Amino acid sequence: MSSVYTDPATGATTQLGAMSQLTPSSGKSSLGSSDFLTLLFAQLQNQDPLNPQDDKDFTAQLAQFSSLEQLTNLNSGMGKLITATNQQQMFSAVGFMGKQVTASGSTLAKSGGSVSALYYTLPAAASSVTVNIMDANGNIIRSVSQGAQAAGSQSFQWDGKDSNGNLVPDGTYSTGVTTLGSDGKPLMVTTSVTGLVTGVSSDSTTGSYMLTTQDGRKINLMDVQGVVTPTTSS
Repeated sequence: MSSVYTDPATGATTQLGAMSQLTPSSGKSSLGSSDFLTLLFAQLQNQDPLNPQDDKDFTAQLAQFSSLEQLTNLNSGMGKLITATNQQQMFSAVGFMGKQVTASGSTLAKSGGSVSALYYTLPAAASSVTVNIMDANGNIIRSVSQGAQAAGSQSFQWDGKDSNGNLVPDGTYSTGVTTLGSDGKPLMVTTSVTGLVTGVSSDSTTGSYMLTTQDGRKINLMDVQGVVTPTTSS
């Protein structure tokens, strides 16, 4: 149901329809809650007394206003939540500075004669376990057989040499663990690595925080599983 609005200053009349068809005259691309109320009041004040607005239309407009207000509050609340979450992640990341952390991953770092360790967990006893070390191009440069192993947590320490016994250049290397269970079928293996955190950065692509280890590796904050407590001698 439509009505007519008369501008008291100019005497110009404007046909007013349902609120869903109204657009703001201020040049904005969308209605705010104050714009909505202004148009609603104008429509009520200037409706034709002989042809008043239908109750159903008025109820629908009130429902639209309620939905608009709820969405506005929701957007505001979500913005505050995202800001608070980002701040909390930043504080958490900074809190790992100078600490030895354990995180899910499979990347090893070689620096001089030192190579970081790889940890993996077997869900069941394995008849054979092999750790493959790969270079930046994904080529396997060394396969080390670990033999049969029991279920549970295991560790692997690479000596930094390739299959010919030559020391490889310093850098980061990826690993892959292949296993066979007692039934001859592969087992699902989870791997983790450790590193001393010396820096924190923000990944602009994903919006997540990255921890930089002393040997140059990057660890996603969300992949951190815990902090390694240093052992003390008695």
